[in-house]
Amino acid sequence: MAQQTICETAPSAADGGSDLIAWAHRMQDECPVGRDAQGVWNVVRAAEAQRVLSEPSSFSSDPSHAFPAAGRFRGNMLWLDPPEHRKLRTIVSRVFVPKAVSALEPEIRKVAAGLLDAAGGADEIELVSQFTQPLPVIVIAELLGIPSLDLAQFKAWADRMLGAVVLDPLANEDARREIAMGTMEMNAYLLEHVRRRRAAPREDLLSRLVATQVGGDRLDDQEVVNFSRVLLEAGHVTTTMMLSNAIWCFEEDPGLAARLRADRSLLPSAIEELLRYRPPVLMVLRYTRTDVELADTRIPAGSVVKVWIVAANRDPRQFDRPDVFDLGRHPNGHLAFGKGIHYCLGSQLARLEGELGLNLLFDRFPDLRITPGADLEFYPQNFFGMKRLPVTVSRSGR
Repeated sequence: MAQQTICETAPSAADGGSDLIAWAHRMQDECPVGRDAQGVWNVVRAAEAQRVLSEPSSFSSDPSHAFPAAGRFRGNMLWLDPPEHRKLRTIVSRVFVPKAVSALEPEIRKVAAGLLDAAGGADEIELVSQFTQPLPVIVIAELLGIPSLDLAQFKAWADRMLGAVVLDPLANEDARREIAMGTMEMNAYLLEHVRRRRAAPREDLLSRLVATQVGGDRLDDQEVVNFSRVLLEAGHVTTTMMLSNAIWCFEEDPGLAARLRADRSLLPSAIEELLRYRPPVLMVLRYTRTDVELADTRIPAGSVVKVWIVAANRDPRQFDRPDVFDLGRHPNGHLAFGKGIHYCLGSQLARLEGELGLNLLFDRFPDLRITPGADLEFYPQNFFGMKRLPVTVSRSGR
């Protein structure tokens, strides 16, 4: 007989994740699938997490299954199920082919170098605001073809939406209102540019999204707008958190940075382990279409399910010594980019930005450490990373 279990509510990640990871390990043993005091169902083991992410027929990405008033989300692949999702992803995948992403390397290098140049010769840098956060925003904006004069506005929208999501829109009406307002402003801006590309195509992603068709299907204006906005919202979070988390891991284990500086060929493996060890997104949401049984537990239809990526990535049933950062870990079946039909389309771009960003930091700064006594503030929920990261550096050539 399937059971319904009430489980301990997940703690904040404001301490850097220690309490959350300890909670995850307790729940993996005591309550691998259970409902918390807020009525949300938590999934913390790798096997169950993989099943939830791989079964859209049972575990939907569409919030309207739990929140009928939410409406539909045309063009937002994060919130779509088949067959709508399949159509959109098939078209967009034509644009995100590996060759096209690899071709962005010179531009990413230029943007990253320009951000560090702008920091001047200071011995202390606030790495989040000066490097890790603007890097992916500028890259995505330039990829879409956003005019350079509008980059400041584009970055402001990205910062605003990130701040609202951290407030937890499920429980916070102010966060929902802020997201709605930011979405309207960004949509209006992007729609103007989409219409311009239909009239006069250019060599940019917006033009390719407008023009690409598969089997006679094209994206309409609203689908292009929504996908472009989601690319900004979701795309910059991964790189921002990944780069700042890398510095945190180097602080925990200085020998790790030394090994990577000495042998840059280890960087791809380091990035995969970093994504497992401190995944940028702590959890993802799914919504049950019908009553579902998972790990001998019955989850009713219309329930909100939190799949804890950070917990699944630390599951000792899936990973040997899960709380150890292991450069040689292979295979590394982490879920930082999801699984199944919603596996992150921008994963290659995020990996490329991470590798190029770390290489440049190593090249510019023979020594880079978190400033002693710095007031570090971590995101309390949804994301695994820091709001600010003051670092003290020494520079090449001094």
